[in-house]
Amino acid sequence: MNQTDVMLKIVEMARVGGALPADEAVSLVAAKVAGLDMSCEGVQQEATDLMRLGATIWSLAGPR
Repeated sequence: MNQTDVMLKIVEMARVGGALPADEAVSLVAAKVAGLDMSCEGVQQEATDLMRLGATIWSLAGPR
C-alpha cells in the first residue's frame, strides 16, 4: 500500500467504527515501539515518530 491508500483506509476504518479508544491506541503504539529491533539502522527515528503519534492521540483525546 502506498501512503495515500493507507490514509484512505484509516479514514474508512474511522467511519465504520474501527477506531480504538485513545488509551487502547496509545497502548498499541507503545507495544509497537517496544517490539522494534533497536539495533536496526533508522529504527530510532521510527520509534520517535511512533511516540509522537501516540502523544498526538493522547492529546486529541482531551482531558482525563
